[in-house]
Amino acid sequence: MGVNEARPLDLGFPLTEEHRQLYESARSFALAELAPGAAARDEEERFPSEQLGALAELGLLAMKVSEADGGSGMDNVGYVLAMSAIAEADASVAVILASSNLATKILGDHASDAQKARWLRPYAAGELGPASFALTEPQAGSDAGAIRTTATRDGEGWVLDGQKMWITSAAQAGIHLVFAKTDPAAGTRGITTFIVERGAPGLSVGREEKKMGLRSSGTAVLHFEACPVSDAQRLGELGRGYSIALEALGAGRVGIAAQALGIGEAAFREGLGYVAERRAFGQRVLDFQNTRFVLADARTALDAAWLLTLRAAALLDQGEPARMESSMAKIAATEACGRVVDGMLQLHGGYGYSREYVIERLYRDARITRIYEGTNEIQRTLVAREIEKALG
Repeated sequence: MGVNEARPLDLGFPLTEEHRQLYESARSFALAELAPGAAARDEEERFPSEQLGALAELGLLAMKVSEADGGSGMDNVGYVLAMSAIAEADASVAVILASSNLATKILGDHASDAQKARWLRPYAAGELGPASFALTEPQAGSDAGAIRTTATRDGEGWVLDGQKMWITSAAQAGIHLVFAKTDPAAGTRGITTFIVERGAPGLSVGREEKKMGLRSSGTAVLHFEACPVSDAQRLGELGRGYSIALEALGAGRVGIAAQALGIGEAAFREGLGYVAERRAFGQRVLDFQNTRFVLADARTALDAAWLLTLRAAALLDQGEPARMESSMAKIAATEACGRVVDGMLQLHGGYGYSREYVIERLYRDARITRIYEGTNEIQRTLVAREIEKALG
């Protein structure tokens, strides 16, 4: 394998044979089964429902859930490799998996045995569709503690009221992990997590958002109006929802880094293929010095981001919180992705602006990676905070 194919396997980073086989099988499946229909799904804003069954069979709906609970039992390094492979073929599918795996990891870590039997194992088997992670609200994005959705005691159960915004797979998800204030006066310590099933009374789904990129992933608002949930649907301890969310998002950042790397690798492949074939002024575009510099800078940026991302994943696997390293990985990977996609589109010239070329979709898909699951500005704040802590 060389610099243009299956790059993470050639970086000198210690990977097990299982990691290598996982990446190769995920990438082969993605390029054969997901990539061919990606442009059509994007154009039609069509959710990839037909592909979910195959993804479940490959164990990709609950990657970091233990095998005992129906998941694949992947470590974080394996998760990064699989996510990047999927994103290289279709970033919309990757974000569906990212959201679903965020939810299922929380279930795996915090659900009771009864909750796992009712929701986690059937979900991991592909019986419930995707899952959603319902935290963000119209006035609460990066500031997750500012959510206004409430869960009010009603006898032995609870009643949910409020709305969640920018929820991936909102209309398609079989289960939603909903974060609500059970004690508004307690601030972030008054937030609790609940499991809400699709079609629950009092739950309605708003219109699908018209997005710039990731157009086939499905994104909508969830409305809760006197939505009853039993105490058996409360996930984890009362008032622990905020810490549960932050813990999951911290580890989940390596997944977004992996998504960005997959998009970046796809862009690099498209750009290299184009300039190797395209001719101008009697020679290949690849032979111009500027083209070679653009390619060299792109490869350097992607490789550096790969190493930071794999480092963060490996530290998580060693039981380290890796807060700074995960934030650094997200910054490096998403910024590299943006620069690489832009550079590869520029090498396409006017053709890069046409929907006939894959690079146009990659350009649109790449932009969100610097925004969701913690903006890069928030990531820089977190890195700076860790640096300050080291001062003592």
